[in-house]
Formats: sequence, structure tokens, C-alpha cells
Amino acid sequence: MGWEGRIVGDAALAPYLPAGARADFGGRVRALIAQQAASWPMLSAALAGLAQVEVKKFEVRGSEVYAQFNPKRIVSTAARVDPVSIQERPCFLCPENLPPEEKGIACGEEFILLCNPFPVLPHHLVIAARRHTAQLIEGSFGVMLDLAKALGADYFTLYNGPASGASAPDHLHFQAARVGPLPLPAESQSWPRRALSSRTSNLKFEVLVDFRLNLVIARGSDRDRLMRWPGQASRALAEVTGAAGEPLLNLIVTAEGDVWTVYLFPREKHRPTCYYADGDRRLTVSPAAIDLAGVMVVPEAAHFARITAANIAQIYAEVTLADLKFARFLEIALC
Repeated sequence: MGWEGRIVGDAALAPYLPAGARADFGGRVRALIAQQAASWPMLSAALAGLAQVEVKKFEVRGSEVYAQFNPKRIVSTAARVDPVSIQERPCFLCPENLPPEEKGIACGEEFILLCNPFPVLPHHLVIAARRHTAQLIEGSFGVMLDLAKALGADYFTLYNGPASGASAPDHLHFQAARVGPLPLPAESQSWPRRALSSRTSNLKFEVLVDFRLNLVIARGSDRDRLMRWPGQASRALAEVTGAAGEPLLNLIVTAEGDVWTVYLFPREKHRPTCYYADGDRRLTVSPAAIDLAGVMVVPEAAHFARITAANIAQIYAEVTLADLKFARFLEIALC
């Protein structure tokens, strides 16, 4: 089955629109979730399971982090993403390999929006390229911006780099979900921050002071300039870390009115030491954008039971850019 056979049309979505609701993009997304929950047993079970996940709240360097026990996420957390493993398995984002019941709505002519069958947050979505092409942010970031604006302020979009949490590094895709449960966007509004200056950009940049990890926040309404900045940041990060291809990074985007906010997480490594440890030192945690933003997924029951705030702080410290490299990254990225 090709992508055309996977697209749900407006007529099929109409029964799932609440009475009087507008059939705008956001309304069609909500209708798709309802339609898929009604027709796809795997998704229905996943949504029921999400409602029952166990959560523990931690304070990590004064910041809120929620550890989420979500056993079904083991598929993503433990995904083998080395080149040999990727070559040997069928791509699960290509239409011929999706479950028969899985369908979506068109997101422009080049992408399709699907429901994530392994959700971490409410309304967890996957936006997959219709063409099988590698995960790469440069040249595709505009899709994230447009999607965030179309979904509205209640949602965020995200990008996980090919070695930064993407379980399908061979197929370009983004994700989206409801922003409410994610601590970072609200927390960043009240956290002490430092404005940064750029000699070549009209965007506003800032960093959070003494936060639990290093990230840079960009805000602006100039879509063309915002589109170019992740590529510029990616090249700066590659220079700092010595990466040969796309460096390790994650992105989250929110939009309110005509203003976008971009959270960029520059990284040092894919997985923390505890992921590979033995015995009681092992914690199966593989941080991606959602984890860095404050919802850390732990798919193993025993690991969830023993994870501590100190463990979480150590994981963040290992996988994200340390202070000296972060300062150098900012110097290059904002020149």
C-alpha cells in the first residue's frame, strides 16, 4: 500500500469532528486521533496504556523532571540504530511496512501526519516524509515551523537527530504532541535567563542560567531567518565537537501567534554510561528531545523503581554539551 492509500479524507474524518467544530488543521488532527483510536486496536490499547503510566516527580538542580514508566517505549529506547541494524530491518516509516490500520492526513505534499503507536504524551504524532530519505534537519526545518504554527499554541513539534534519539535515522520524520505535560516551555518563562547578542540576526537568543542542562532558545517571527538558524547552529556544533556529519542535537518548536520559540539542545553523546552498565548500575534510558525537556522515559520497571534525581542529573550532564564547549558553540553559532 502506497501513501495515497494511507490518507484519510475529510469525508471519513467528518464523523469524528465534535459538533460545531471547525475542520481546520487542528480539528482534522483531533479527528484523525479519534478515527484511528476507533479503527486501529493497537493505537486504542496504547492510548489506554498512556492514561495509566506511572510518573515520579524529581527536582534536578531546581528544575522539574518527571520520570515516566512506559514499558511500550522499550521499542524506541532500546532501538538498534547502527548502520548494519538499520540496513537489515525494513523501514517502519515507509507505507508498505505500516500496520494495515495505520492511516494519516496529508501534511503538505511531502509529509504525512500519523498517530504514534508508542505515545509518551497526549496527542503524540509522527510526521513522516513520503520519500525515504535520511534524517537531516538542514533543509527541512521549515516543516517544523509551519507544523507548529498550524497546530497552534497547545502543541509542540520536535526533531531528534539521527544519533540523538531518532529510532528511524534512515527516514526523515518529526514528532508533535500536546505541550501541557512538558515542563520546559513553561519553566523557561520564569527561569533566570541571559540574553545573547548576534551580529547577523534579528532573532532573540537566550540561555537559562544554572539550568539542569545547556540549551539555547531562539525566538522570532522572521520565518526565513529561523529556517536558516538550525543549519548555522549545526555547523557550529560540528566544529566544536568534531562531528563528520550532522552533529548530535535535538530541537523543540512552539508557536504562539506569529512568534516561534525554538529550543535547541546541543549534545555530547547519544546514550549515557548507565545505559550500558551491568547489574544495579544499569538504567535503560536513552534521552531524546522529550526527555531533555523534562519527561524522562524509563521503560524497565526495576530501573524506574531505583532511578534518582542524582541519576537524572548525571544523565543530562553526560549527553549534553558541557559549559566550556557550550560557550564555544554559542560564540560560533551566533557570530
